[in-house]
Parts: sequence; structure tokens; C-alpha cells
Amino acid sequence: MFNLDTPTNTTISYITKFSGWFIPEEKTEVRLNVSLNGQSYVTLSHGLLRPDVAAAFPQKENALNSGLSGDILIPHTIKPGEIIEIEISEKNQNISLFKEEFTLGANESQQLQTRTRKFELKQLLYCPECGSKLNQIDRSCEVCNYPVYTRGNTPHILQKGDLPFLRLTETEKTHPYSLYVIELLTKIEDGLVLDFGAGNTPEGDLRPNICYLDVQQYPHTDIVCNTTKLPFPDAIFDAVISQAVFEHIPNPFLTAKELHRILKPGGIIFIDTAFMQPLHGDPSHYFNMTLHGLRLVMSDFEELRSGIRPYQYPSFGFIMQIEAVLPYITQELWKNKLQDWREFLLKEGNNLDIALEQKGREILAAGVFFEGIKAVR
Repeated sequence: MFNLDTPTNTTISYITKFSGWFIPEEKTEVRLNVSLNGQSYVTLSHGLLRPDVAAAFPQKENALNSGLSGDILIPHTIKPGEIIEIEISEKNQNISLFKEEFTLGANESQQLQTRTRKFELKQLLYCPECGSKLNQIDRSCEVCNYPVYTRGNTPHILQKGDLPFLRLTETEKTHPYSLYVIELLTKIEDGLVLDFGAGNTPEGDLRPNICYLDVQQYPHTDIVCNTTKLPFPDAIFDAVISQAVFEHIPNPFLTAKELHRILKPGGIIFIDTAFMQPLHGDPSHYFNMTLHGLRLVMSDFEELRSGIRPYQYPSFGFIMQIEAVLPYITQELWKNKLQDWREFLLKEGNNLDIALEQKGREILAAGVFFEGIKAVR
């Protein structure tokens, strides 16, 4: 069962959100690919909460998590008034779910937002497969033919078989920089910084010396990358920051070694990640970490400080856990209790964190952080 909610007509813009729902016949991993004029182009996310669909199809086990969403960025080689064929298919089941022709709207040539950079992407990027310099970011590696996609001006360096995923219409901002990260960034205003897993960075946080990397393309993303081997040469960054990302990495030990490789000797790394938090795939969620675990993952670095910050205190984790399960609760008694607890925590959570004292906060922390330095040998 498939339905497309947006777009609502057959005229689309250069940037158009495609959203709706798909209930597979079997409970299996869903991979939705979008073809543009017969060519594989982007992918859509699947598994978003759709209580309305669950209410409409209560007999369908997979209805609640049937939501799909993603953006399509039409190449500017296609002009207003031209006809575009768009097809959505489920890759694993090899079935076509939707196929229709659209007209590109006149005078709707949207431009992606640009910003001032103190670096050039083409000077940073190397092939993750063979290590050759990628002189052109809009084509495959000239040495080993590793595919490099470009959507707008953003290169997508992906695991083979994956397609770009775009969230250009996303309005919700993700994890603004904490005061501790701002303090760190202020010290290295002239250095090159990698924001690893930057998300949808608030405009006020954008800085010209920061390279914003994520596994999906937001309006200000510089590089999209989901390969374990990062597409950068050795010792190029003065600092690396990563907020709320490491729980989403399938092999955090290898990723930590990669971040160590691309950091200059004497460079600083700051990581915060989830501990007592519920499952939150974006798109996947692998490993929550204790402070001991994060220190082990980051053992190639010399520790400067680690622990928990106020924004990682237990009350935040409790609120997240309640909010994560509320959509699945159908019993009115438990739904009402959980909603009451959530409201109470929103008002009194700070007092709970104080009452737990330091040891209690460590045991139940929502997250942990590590700040380290790459030793100068």
C-alpha cells in the first residue's frame, strides 16, 4: 500500500519535497529509490511515524512507521516548462510504487543558499577507495572510477550502491553548538575545522572555517559522506567536533581512527554522544556509550577532559524516552501517566538532576562527552 501526500499536483519546483507513506506486505527493511527521467537519482527515508495511517489501517502491523520523506533537487540543465518523469521504487523487493510525469514550474528557479568559505572543497577531497585526489567533485574518481555524485554544488561520497538523500526543505535545526564548543571554536578561528555529522546547522552558527559534513544533504552541507574511510588527506584539520553522532556510526572504533588520521598533530577533538537515550535512527542507531566506552573508542587521543555536561543530565534522557514510546501506547491509563510524567519532568527535571548528585547523574546520564588532543610526536 502506497500513497504520495506531496507534491499535490503535477507542477513541481527545482526543490520539491516528496512525502507520503508505504506499508510493505512483510516486515522488512525498505529502501526507496527515486529515478529522474529513467536514471537513479536520490533516495527517500522510510519508517517515519504516521499515527494517522495507523488509525486508518489498524490491522496493518507496519502502518505506524510507514512514513516516507525526502527532497528532489532538479538539475538546472532542465528548464522551466520541461516534462520530467519521476518513478519511486522499492529496491529490495524490486517493485515500482509510483511513476508519473511532472512539469517544472516557470520562474521557480530556486537557488541553494551559499556562504563564504575560507577553504576550497576541491583542495580537501580524496577518493576513499584509492586515495587519489578528486580534482573534480562532479564526477567519479579518475583513477578507480569510484562514484561521486553532485546535487547542487554538494558532493556525495557514498558507499557503493547508495544514492544521495536530500533534506533541503527541512526547517528544524539540529543540536546547536553548546557553550563549550563555541569556546573551543573561538580559540581556532583561523584553523580548519570539521563538523562531523553537522546536521541542519542553524544559520547563526555557520562559520567560514568549518567544513560541514553529514550523511544527508541539508541547506548548508558542504560534503555528504557515509563511507568509513573519510575522503580527506592525512593531518588536514585543526579541530574536529561531533555532536550526537557517534551512536549512529556502525563502527565507532574505525571512525575514531579516521578522525585521528585527518587531524593535525596538536589538533583538538570534541565528541559528545548518547548514553541513556532511546532508539532514534537518523537513519540508523547502533551504539550508546558509557563514559568508559567513549574513552576506549577515543583511546588514540590524549584526554583533556571528559564526563557529562548539564545538557546531558538524566532528566533530558527521561523526557526523550517518554516521548519516544508515547506514539506506541494505546492503553489510555499508561498514555495519561506517561504524559503526566513528561509534563512533571519538563517542570521539575532540574530539581531531579540536583537531587541525584554527581554519582547519580553519571549513572543515568543522557549522554557523555570527550575532549582530546592528537599528540605531537
